[in-house]
Amino acid sequence: MKSIILGLTCLLLSTGIFAQDHTDLLTRSFPEQQLAAALSRNQDWVTLPAYQHRTFWDGLPAGIRETLIKRGESALGFKWDVVKATDYMAFTRTGNRDIMQNPNSARKTALQNLVLAELTEGKGRFTDQIINGIWAICEQSSWVLSAHLPIAKNTDVLPDIANPVVDLGSADAGALLAWVHYFLRPQLDKVNPVIAGRIRYEVRRNILEPYYKRTDFWWMGFNDRPVNNWNPWINYNVLQCILLLEDDPQLRVKNVYKAMQSIDKFTNSYKADGACDEGPSYWSHAGGKYFECLELLYHATHGKVDIFSRPLVSNIGNYICNAYINDPYFVNFADASAKGGIEPGMVYRFGRAIKDSVMSGFGAFYGQKEHMDQQPPSGTIEAVITDLVIAKEVMAYPAKEPLIDSHWYPQTEVAVAREYPGSQRGFYFAAKGGHNAESHNHNDVGSFILYYNGQPCLVDAGVGTYTRQTFSADRYKIWTMQSAYHNLPLINGVQQQDGRNFKASGTSFSSTPKLVTFNTEIAGAYPAAAKVQSWQRGYRLARGGSFVITDAYKLTEAIQPQSLHFLTACKVTEVSPGRLQLDEKGFTLTMQFDPKKLKATIEHIDNNDPRLEKSWPGGLQRILLDEVAKGEKGSLRVEVKP
Repeated sequence: MKSIILGLTCLLLSTGIFAQDHTDLLTRSFPEQQLAAALSRNQDWVTLPAYQHRTFWDGLPAGIRETLIKRGESALGFKWDVVKATDYMAFTRTGNRDIMQNPNSARKTALQNLVLAELTEGKGRFTDQIINGIWAICEQSSWVLSAHLPIAKNTDVLPDIANPVVDLGSADAGALLAWVHYFLRPQLDKVNPVIAGRIRYEVRRNILEPYYKRTDFWWMGFNDRPVNNWNPWINYNVLQCILLLEDDPQLRVKNVYKAMQSIDKFTNSYKADGACDEGPSYWSHAGGKYFECLELLYHATHGKVDIFSRPLVSNIGNYICNAYINDPYFVNFADASAKGGIEPGMVYRFGRAIKDSVMSGFGAFYGQKEHMDQQPPSGTIEAVITDLVIAKEVMAYPAKEPLIDSHWYPQTEVAVAREYPGSQRGFYFAAKGGHNAESHNHNDVGSFILYYNGQPCLVDAGVGTYTRQTFSADRYKIWTMQSAYHNLPLINGVQQQDGRNFKASGTSFSSTPKLVTFNTEIAGAYPAAAKVQSWQRGYRLARGGSFVITDAYKLTEAIQPQSLHFLTACKVTEVSPGRLQLDEKGFTLTMQFDPKKLKATIEHIDNNDPRLEKSWPGGLQRILLDEVAKGEKGSLRVEVKP
């Protein structure tokens, strides 16, 4: 009775939270006139230690100082080679984006390492090479990445300097230069004021002017096109450029407000439950960057623009805790990778801002695991310095893994549950309903993943290295995107289809101390050729028992026997008809089914891709359970148990 009452209470609370309107969270709460009164007119909002703050820089732990200086020293001989025209054109010629991105990223990394070394040492030893880096990047015709440029038919892609594009790459370069200007302008001016002036000119040409004048960049959200992590990620970098370099008070207010309007487009399209449909490995640049936008606005208005108490903001933050399985594994639907991690300092700060000790404890868990007080963090220049500032605080905070019992995202239709709350022992599963037009979509409506003792068993492959095909009309020719390579049925030999209309229905989730269930109707995710009237897919976790997959179907015509497909990271052995053995380090599980209904085939899948190999070294196994006989109605049951 107690558990029923608790369940009803949680349902009523969550219904209340999810029902709240989160349309235009920022601009509805803070009109432009209110922003104008609160917005800092200079850089007094910056909380990071200046170059002249030698007490901080000289007081960094010896190991961190040594590493930062060594990284800068390794960049003293960096050759500022140009990003060639053919590097750009390689994207349309071969589909290879790394040929352009690698040298472009190397330049920014070298400059950042030099600046951090100079901040740390404070002797001017790195100044000339910093100037070389500034000059080289400013001389570059465009900072946009080749894969993000408009492609004209029968024309190799090249940036048009008359029409600058603001994308992830260009906004990142602009923000880096803006911070270099902030930290080192007096030192640069001693050499020649032209250097800092060049930074201001190029950031204005490449970032500020196109941002001020245009509303048609798709990621802005002003043309009603769905937005994804690009929106908060780019807006965050553009905001830094405005707040660090824009001296005109009217332009400053007008375009910070424009950024707030654009950021609102991101949250307007976000599900109220806070789930990131792009998956945890994208969360840092989706929900995480959204938080950093809010944090930046908070600082720039001296605490006047503050929406951290809003339920949606908390839900967005909590998602990363709820998607955690066991280091290094996270729930990975869509393009997300199974192995991931978090940005400890950012997660800690997010938790602190929303007053959530679980989230802050999660940031502290990873921060302490990575010895945040002994080695420099990674990330953009302002992220690195922010982490250096809060490292002692993070190291002193009570660290805790968020080993949650279960969680249900009713709008996104994603559920997670573990067999033993607070422990990595036993089963952990996640399942999804949803539709096949989610951001970074795979055709995976109704799929699930299953872990045991914190290790992968039945899995989602994720995505391989990005190429031109990944985001083209041929996306679903890639095997990792297809439903036949997810834990799903092949119906009459037909896979699921991509598109918003191909979706689940009637999805439900229940969790009690003894039993967890997830059920969804997935017939709507298949095209007419599948001739399926109904296909009820269900998952049942008996705590202290087993995990069961059930299928009940009705077809308008049985063209061929049906087939259940599973991907596994385990070694698979057929022990006997109706019984497979799944072996992974630390456990052995049995997969059982009725041999009178199903027969097993086991295939090996080579990764042939470095990104997939990181998650699944040596490849994966695919289990096909084919029906022995075809029929228009049927029920199938597969049980996995220790």
